[in-house]
Amino acid sequence: MKNIQGTMPTLPILAILGCCLIWGTTFTVVKDVSESIDPFLLSGLRNLIATLVLLAYLCITKKWKKLLDKNSLKSGFVLGVLLGTIYISQTIGIIFTSANHSAFITCSAVILVPIILFLIGWEKFNKKQTLSIIMVAIGLILLTFKSELSGFNLGDLVTLAAAVICAIHIVFSGLYVRKYDFLSLIFYQFFFAGLVSFVGLFSKQALNNFPPILFENDAIFNILYLGFLGTLFCYFVTVWGQKHISTTYIALIFSLEPLFASVTNYFILNEVFTKKEFIGAVIIFGGILLYSIPKKWFSVFKNKPA
Repeated sequence: MKNIQGTMPTLPILAILGCCLIWGTTFTVVKDVSESIDPFLLSGLRNLIATLVLLAYLCITKKWKKLLDKNSLKSGFVLGVLLGTIYISQTIGIIFTSANHSAFITCSAVILVPIILFLIGWEKFNKKQTLSIIMVAIGLILLTFKSELSGFNLGDLVTLAAAVICAIHIVFSGLYVRKYDFLSLIFYQFFFAGLVSFVGLFSKQALNNFPPILFENDAIFNILYLGFLGTLFCYFVTVWGQKHISTTYIALIFSLEPLFASVTNYFILNEVFTKKEFIGAVIIFGGILLYSIPKKWFSVFKNKPA
């Protein structure tokens, strides 16, 4: 497959679009299984599947020596703790809120990235980022705020915390992936995400005098889907796609993720937006889309002759 200048390779675009679709459906899958399995166990098992498959691949291809890199181990530990926390908190949050809310709140993480970079002094806001942040903030309020005394739903708040952690993960992931071997980095990320999840599960059980762990047989398909497709497959395909497509186009494609999630939630879970929620979701999507569009595209339209 050749990437001719001026044209975009079809296969990588379709692959990234497929990952976006799969990640969109994971909100439906997690919501569907949220009452059948403990959130800590779900996170642990999906990461365990990804870890074992990746380990088998490294052994078969004789690339296991990549795992001896201490820097990848240390960085993978950081990413793994963050990833495990994201999966656990997302699952806990979705128990108390809708899959639609979970999808749009989680996808707002992309807008939280420039805020984190600003707070740590790495970047300053530009006008486009500022407008995007304002739009997403307004959209989140319309989507989640209730007029009752309760104000915000507990599940929405937990999911928002997961989005903040997700944004931190994006920042560190972007930093580490440029420095260290990807295969070993992602292996340790999955490994430590699973380890953190199982440690959390054991600690929670110990604090409650070891009650039975929530696990029903109908959760098995969901676990396999999340482990093989939602975790391992999508990570690999996304990185492969980045070798053929610019980050700009990938960001634009992934801005469609909450739309895929909403369509799936409608057909599988029969979830629908209220009028206020729909307006909020549209504004969030608009903010994410605006953030994903490169600034130079606006200059092209601005300088276009009449």
